[in-house]
Amino acid sequence: MNFKMILRIQSQALLTFAATLLLPISYTLIEFESIKTTIIFAAIGIFSVVTGIIFYRFGVGRFQRAPIAESAAAILLMYPLLAIFGCLPFVLTGWLLPIDALLETVGDLTSAGLSILPSDAPYLLRIWQSSLMWLGSLLFLIMLVTVLPEVSGCFGISLSLQGGQGFSAIIGQMNSMSVRVIKVYSTLTAISFAAFKAAGLGIWDSLLMAMRCISTGGGDFFPKQTNIYVEYATIFVMLLACGNFLLYHRVIYTLLPPRIEFHKTYFTKLKQYFLRLKRTIIGNAKMIFANEEMKILYATIFFGMLIISFRIFWQGIYFDGNEAFRKSLFYIVSFMSTTGITLDDGAEAAHDFDRFFIFLMAMTGGCIGSVTGGFKIIRLIILIKITAAEIKKALHPRMMTAIRVGEMPVPMKTVGRILGFFFLGFVTMFICAGILSFTGATFSEAVSMSVACLSNVGILPGLCDATNFKNLSAAGKIFCMMILIVGRLEIFALLIAVAGLKFKRKKSNW
Repeated sequence: MNFKMILRIQSQALLTFAATLLLPISYTLIEFESIKTTIIFAAIGIFSVVTGIIFYRFGVGRFQRAPIAESAAAILLMYPLLAIFGCLPFVLTGWLLPIDALLETVGDLTSAGLSILPSDAPYLLRIWQSSLMWLGSLLFLIMLVTVLPEVSGCFGISLSLQGGQGFSAIIGQMNSMSVRVIKVYSTLTAISFAAFKAAGLGIWDSLLMAMRCISTGGGDFFPKQTNIYVEYATIFVMLLACGNFLLYHRVIYTLLPPRIEFHKTYFTKLKQYFLRLKRTIIGNAKMIFANEEMKILYATIFFGMLIISFRIFWQGIYFDGNEAFRKSLFYIVSFMSTTGITLDDGAEAAHDFDRFFIFLMAMTGGCIGSVTGGFKIIRLIILIKITAAEIKKALHPRMMTAIRVGEMPVPMKTVGRILGFFFLGFVTMFICAGILSFTGATFSEAVSMSVACLSNVGILPGLCDATNFKNLSAAGKIFCMMILIVGRLEIFALLIAVAGLKFKRKKSNW
């Protein structure tokens, strides 16, 4: 195994992590927080930069392509490495024990948002918590267009090609795509920030909510508001997070104006840009709404909202139809996007039907090109189409069938591997639940925590919350960290990394 490649990827992750520390440092300087906390974050930043440079020096080498085994091992090692650095502010400020801080950090980096941090923790740690969520989803998106297609592209990730994005394992093209993904993710974060600011939140609250919702990190932080617009802004941003970021990439880059050039032909190019802008906007809108995965996502959210709102309105929980509509839409989008934000403690006393429905939404997740967890909508579409095709073949044995997603045919090799992924996912869920049941949790709690970790939703109202994770033994918390990482990267990354290890055999004298 090429360890230089692994060290190179870890060095880039650490340097990106160090840049994220600038946000809490800026907050301490602007809001005149304690100089001690500023020194803590600055020291962690320097330490991560130095470690990143050392890894970079030892990882020097000429790499034309990213090998599959090394890529899988690198992304599996990246989360524990960043968790060790990311948990230091929680430990050094004395708000969490080391094992709890590690679980909190892994939950944030994997966008699960377990929120073990006490509710009375300083606002600075809330900012750091949100920064870790934002960073974790950014790194996942970068891997989504660079490493993951090589590791597990045949298990459905390559189906995002229908969004117009091609994947490559060539290092130069991977670096170029990483820069473009950072720009798109930052643009969507800025749009989310503007939505929360327009809803009436302050600057820092708007920034925290934007980072938590666009990354699907969620958690127990929801600012006090005096209007319903904050809830609608949260719904809007979580819907953005549900969508295919590769589609967003294509839309944003086709809407960008030409670069400013001090040349007399620039104004001619700018005039041509505005002339075709209307046609581009219409074309991009048609492209998004013609995407089969996006259409089924919105249809699922719409019908789920109708079912939940009808039940809570019929049983007299909310006598106002508008409030019933808003609450049901909020919870459906929150758990479909695996963000897991709850509005109040009333979610804990949810009806059993609502708990079951939320359980299904969390397992489903959003689009395959998004930062959401879960099984992903497009895989379920393929499974349903496989079932329909097999029924038709039973009635008409000579019929030739083909599985398509939109206008894109799905290779039978991909179909078979998605079936294997579906089976392996359920087996993994029950194995994890069985192991967690030995750590002090009841079987129902173990199943709920297993699904919450594998789907990266963090909590399931009425089934499991942060208290269940905090009450686990040290071994149970370490195991939950492993489930969170496996759930974020999907089980095949672990299997490929293990299969890629080559052990030296001792030569036999016989």
